[in-house]
Amino acid sequence: MSVRTAERIAIVQAGRQGSGFLLHPRLILTSAHLFDGINTACVAVPGGTGTQVCRIVWYRYDEMCDAALLEADKDLVADVSKCQESDLKWGHITDLAAWERCEAIGYPLISLREGMRPDTEQLVGTLKPGASILRHRYVLDSSHSAPPKGVGASKSPWQGMSGAAAFIGEYLIGVVSGDPTQWGHARVEVVPAHVLVEDKSFRLAVQSVTGAQIDLVDVARSIPSPISGPVNTSEIRWNPVSEADAIGFGVHRVPDSPGHPPVVDYISRSVDSDLDSHLELLAREGGMLLLSGDSAAGKSRALFEAMRRNLGDWLVCKPDPDVDISSLLHVPSGGRRVVWLDDLHDYLRSGGLTPSLLDGLTSRRLVVLATIRTEFYEQYTDDRSRKFATRGSGTQLPSSPGRVLRAARHITVERIWDPIERQRASLSEDPRIANALEADRAYGVAEYLAAGPQVLKMWRSAFRVRGNPRGAALVAAAVDLTRTGVGSSLPRAALERLHEHYLEQAGGPALRPEGLDDAWNWATDVVLGVTGPLVPSKGETYKPFDYLVSDIARRSGPDELPDLVWDEALRVVDNSRRSLVAMVARSAGQLDVAKNALVPLVQADDQEALNILGALEVSEKNWEDARRYFARASKLGDSTGTHNLGVLCALKDDLHGAREWYTLAIERGELQSVGALGVVYERLGNRDKAVELWKRGTEAGDPGSAFHYAEWLRAKWQSDESIEALKVAADGEIPFATLSYAGVLLRKKDHETANAYVAKAYSEAVKQGTLGDPLGSLMAGVTAYSFGNVDLGRKWWERARNNGCEIDWALFEAPVDFPGLRHLAVSWETLDKVGEEQVRLLMQTLWAGDCLDCGYPLGGGVPALYVDDMRTHADAKIFHFGLCRFPHWNDSASISIAKDVGISWKSASAPVVIGKDASHVIPALFVNPSFEEAQFVMNDDQTWQATSQYGPHSVLSSALDLRPLWSGFPSKNVDSSALAFVGEEEVAVAALHQVWSAPATREFLTLVGQSGGVLLVLSSALGPEDVYTMEALADVLQSWDAMVRWVPLRREIANNAT
Repeated sequence: MSVRTAERIAIVQAGRQGSGFLLHPRLILTSAHLFDGINTACVAVPGGTGTQVCRIVWYRYDEMCDAALLEADKDLVADVSKCQESDLKWGHITDLAAWERCEAIGYPLISLREGMRPDTEQLVGTLKPGASILRHRYVLDSSHSAPPKGVGASKSPWQGMSGAAAFIGEYLIGVVSGDPTQWGHARVEVVPAHVLVEDKSFRLAVQSVTGAQIDLVDVARSIPSPISGPVNTSEIRWNPVSEADAIGFGVHRVPDSPGHPPVVDYISRSVDSDLDSHLELLAREGGMLLLSGDSAAGKSRALFEAMRRNLGDWLVCKPDPDVDISSLLHVPSGGRRVVWLDDLHDYLRSGGLTPSLLDGLTSRRLVVLATIRTEFYEQYTDDRSRKFATRGSGTQLPSSPGRVLRAARHITVERIWDPIERQRASLSEDPRIANALEADRAYGVAEYLAAGPQVLKMWRSAFRVRGNPRGAALVAAAVDLTRTGVGSSLPRAALERLHEHYLEQAGGPALRPEGLDDAWNWATDVVLGVTGPLVPSKGETYKPFDYLVSDIARRSGPDELPDLVWDEALRVVDNSRRSLVAMVARSAGQLDVAKNALVPLVQADDQEALNILGALEVSEKNWEDARRYFARASKLGDSTGTHNLGVLCALKDDLHGAREWYTLAIERGELQSVGALGVVYERLGNRDKAVELWKRGTEAGDPGSAFHYAEWLRAKWQSDESIEALKVAADGEIPFATLSYAGVLLRKKDHETANAYVAKAYSEAVKQGTLGDPLGSLMAGVTAYSFGNVDLGRKWWERARNNGCEIDWALFEAPVDFPGLRHLAVSWETLDKVGEEQVRLLMQTLWAGDCLDCGYPLGGGVPALYVDDMRTHADAKIFHFGLCRFPHWNDSASISIAKDVGISWKSASAPVVIGKDASHVIPALFVNPSFEEAQFVMNDDQTWQATSQYGPHSVLSSALDLRPLWSGFPSKNVDSSALAFVGEEEVAVAALHQVWSAPATREFLTLVGQSGGVLLVLSSALGPEDVYTMEALADVLQSWDAMVRWVPLRREIANNAT
C-alpha cells in the first residue's frame, strides 16, 4: 500500500506551526526547530480522530540534523491499516545526480485559506544531493516559480512546511527542515533519511513504538550522459556573422505560433558572461571555444548569440562534416574569421579537426566555435589503463580527438534552467516561452521550445494496439544504432533489419502493427511544425531526433545495447567513425567489437587507431601486442604512441627505457610526458631533475606535473604556490587533485566552491571508473566513503581491484552496538604496525566530531586515520577522507601539523558513590576530552597498544597523574597541575592548558564545596550523542580506559565555601 496518503499528513502546532508525517498511527516524524524548548505539540491529521497532545520521544537539532519524533497516547487515524510502518520504505540517495519529481506535502503559509485556516500544499521539484554537501542536507528545488512571501515581509512562504516528509516514488528520503532565503524561496532544504536512520537512538525510539526495525534501502541509479544532434552544410563558404541565420547554425526550430518567428527571441543564459570573456580573448589570440551539454540544452543558441554579440563584423564558415577542412590552413592570418563546428564529434577524424590543424588555425588567429554532446566529450577525454593516473603518466587515448578537446576553452551548458534564467524568460511575451515555463520543470525550457518532450511522449505512446508500434520500433532502432557512434545518418535498410527486434520486445503481433510504409510515414511526420522522430537525410538515410537519443542515453548506458545492434554497427560504419565506435564499444565492454572496428584503420597505419588498439591490449594485459601497436604509431612519428611506450617500460620497472621514450615524446610535443618523465627521475633518485620537470610542466598547464609540483611545494611549506599548482591539477580532470583542492577550499572556509569541486571530483571519478579506469574507480570509492555511502564505496573499490588497482588503504567496520566510530579508513602500513585488534580498539576511543584540518563536521562520512609516529608513542587523528587527508602512518622527522580547529569534547557533572559505603557521595566531573584524537603507545616488547588521549599508558595520563579507577580511589593530594572552579550553575577543571566545564545543580556545587574538590573522570566512553543518565555514567566508570584523579577546589573558592 502506498504511504503517500492523506491520513499520514499531519499538522503540528508546537512553539511554531509545522508539518509532520505519520510513521505509525501514534508516531509522528517532524522537524526539531519547531519546539523552541517545549516538549509537547498538538497534532492532527485530515479525517483523523481529532487533535491530540503528543510528547517528544526523540529529538535532535544540530549541524547535521533537524528532526524529532512525537508519540500520541491514542491512534491519530481511524483506520490503522492505512498507516502501518511496514508499508514504509526508507530511501538513501547514493550519488550526486539530481532526482526529478521529488515531492513533499505539508501545511505552509502559502496554502492558508480564508480565515487563516491551514490547508496542504504539494511541493514537487528536483532533489539535488550535490547542492549542500557540507551542510549535510539535500536541496529540493520547486518545479514552479518561487511563491510570494507570507503574512509579514520577513516570513517565508514555506513557513509551516518544516517537518514534511520528502519522497522519491515510494521512498521516504528525508524531512523538510528550512528555506534558504538567499535562493528567493525557490527551494527548501531536506535532512536526509540516512542521517536519522544512522542515529541509534532514533532507531530505538521508532522500534519502541512500532516494534519494527528500520531498513534503509539504496535508491541510487546511474545517469549516463546525454547526447545531441547534427547539422549539415554542403561546402565551405564565408559569410558575414551579422547575416547568419540561427536555424542554419544548428539552433532548433520551435513550435509554430501565428504572428511569431520560427525561433524565439534569445533569453540570456547564465553562461553568457563566461562566453563573452572567452571570446574577448580568442578574438585577440585565436583558438577554440567548446560548449558541451545535453541535446536541446541551448548550446548552439547560446554560442550563436555570443558569436553575434562579440564577433558580429567577422566572417564565418560552417563546413559540411564530410568535407576535408584542412584547406582552412590556406586562410590568411589575422583575417577575423570564425569556423563553426556544430556537433564537433562529426569533425574529429582524419581530414577533420586534428591537433595540427587546430594549432595552425590558432597560429593564424582564427576562432573555432564548437558544440559537442556530453556523451562524446566524455568518451574522447577518457584516459584508460593508467597506472599513474593521478600523475598523468599512464597510456593515453585517443591521440587526436582528446588532444583537440583538451586544447579548447570548455564550458558546460546545463539542461535545466536556473531560477534567474527562468525569471528572465518570464518577462517574454512570446506564448511559446510562457507555455514552456508552465510545463513540468523536470525538463528544460529550451527542450520544450524544441518540442523534445512532446515528440518523446508521442514515440513512447506509439507502442500499443491502434498506435504505431512498427514506426516506434524503427525509431528505437535508429536511436540505439546512433548511440554506438556510427553517426546519425542511418541507412533505411539497416533500420528495417533492426526494427523487428524492438517490435518483438514491445509485444510483436499482439500489437497488430501497421504496414512498413505506414510506419515510415508516421516516423517521419513533422510534429508541431518542428521535427519528427526520424528526419530524412541525403541518400536514403534517416536521423533520429537528437532529443530522443539524449533521453535514452540518460536512462541507460551503452553496455545495455543488444548484440545485434553492435553487429549492425560494424556493418554500416565508415572509416571516419570507426575509432569512435571502438571507444563506445570499449566502454560497453564489447572489446571484440572495438577491435574489429579498428582493423581496417590499423591495416592502413592510422595512428589514432593504433593507440586505441594498443590501449585495448593493455586493458587485457597483452603487453607484447600493446607494445607492437604503440611502436608502429611511434615509428610513424606519433607522440602519443611514443609516450605509451614509455608507460609500458615504467610498468615493467624499466626506468631507463621509460626515460628514453618519454624524452622522445617531449621532443615531439607531448606535454603530458613531462610529468611522467619527472616521476621516472624521482624513482631513479634524481629529485632535483624531477622537480625541474614538474615546474616546467605546471607552467605549461600539464595537470600531472602540477599535481607532483604541488606535493613537493607543500612539503617545503610553500603553500601559496602549492595551492596554485594544485588548482591546475584540479582543473585538469584528476579526481585525486580535485578532491584535495576541495579540502584546501574548506580550510579557507570557502565551502560553496569546495562543494563544486567535490561534485566535480566525484563526477570525473565516476566517469573514468565507468569507462574502466582503475584509478577512477578508486577515487569514486573514496568520494563515496567520504559521503558516508559505504556500500557504494565498496563496489567502486571492488571494481578498481578487478581492473588491477592496488589500494593502499583498508576499511574497518565496527558492529552497530559498539561505541566509537562505525567506520575508519586505515593505511596498510598502519595495519601492519599495530594489527587489526589494536585498530578496532582505537575505533572505540574515537568519535565523529569535527575534521582536525578544516573544522567542518565529519558527519556520517568515513574518516581517514592519520598517525604521527613519535617513537615512544604515536598520535592518531581523524580527518575528512580524501578532502583533507588520506590514511597514512607518518614516521618521518617532519611531523604533520593539523590546522588548529580545536578538539571536540563533552562533559557532565554528577555525584557518584565510591566503594561499598552508599553514604560516601563524591562530586565527579565526567569528560571525554577528545572525540577526534587518540594514541598508540609503545609497549616494552616493541608492540603498539591503542589507548585514548588520556587513557592508560598515554603520555597525557602520566603528565596529569591519572590512574585507573580499578586501582583504588585517588588520594586528595593538593598540587597545582589541576584546579577546580565553581560558578553559577557550572563546575570546571583547568589542567595542562585545558579547561573542561559542565552544567551543575546547586546541590552538586554545594557538594563540591563540602568535599573541597571534584573527582575528574576522563574516558572516551562518553559519545557526542549520548544522553548522560546515571546509568550511562555508571557504565563510564566501568569502561576500560576510565582514568581518574582528585582535583582540589581553588584555595580562595574553597575558603569561601568553608
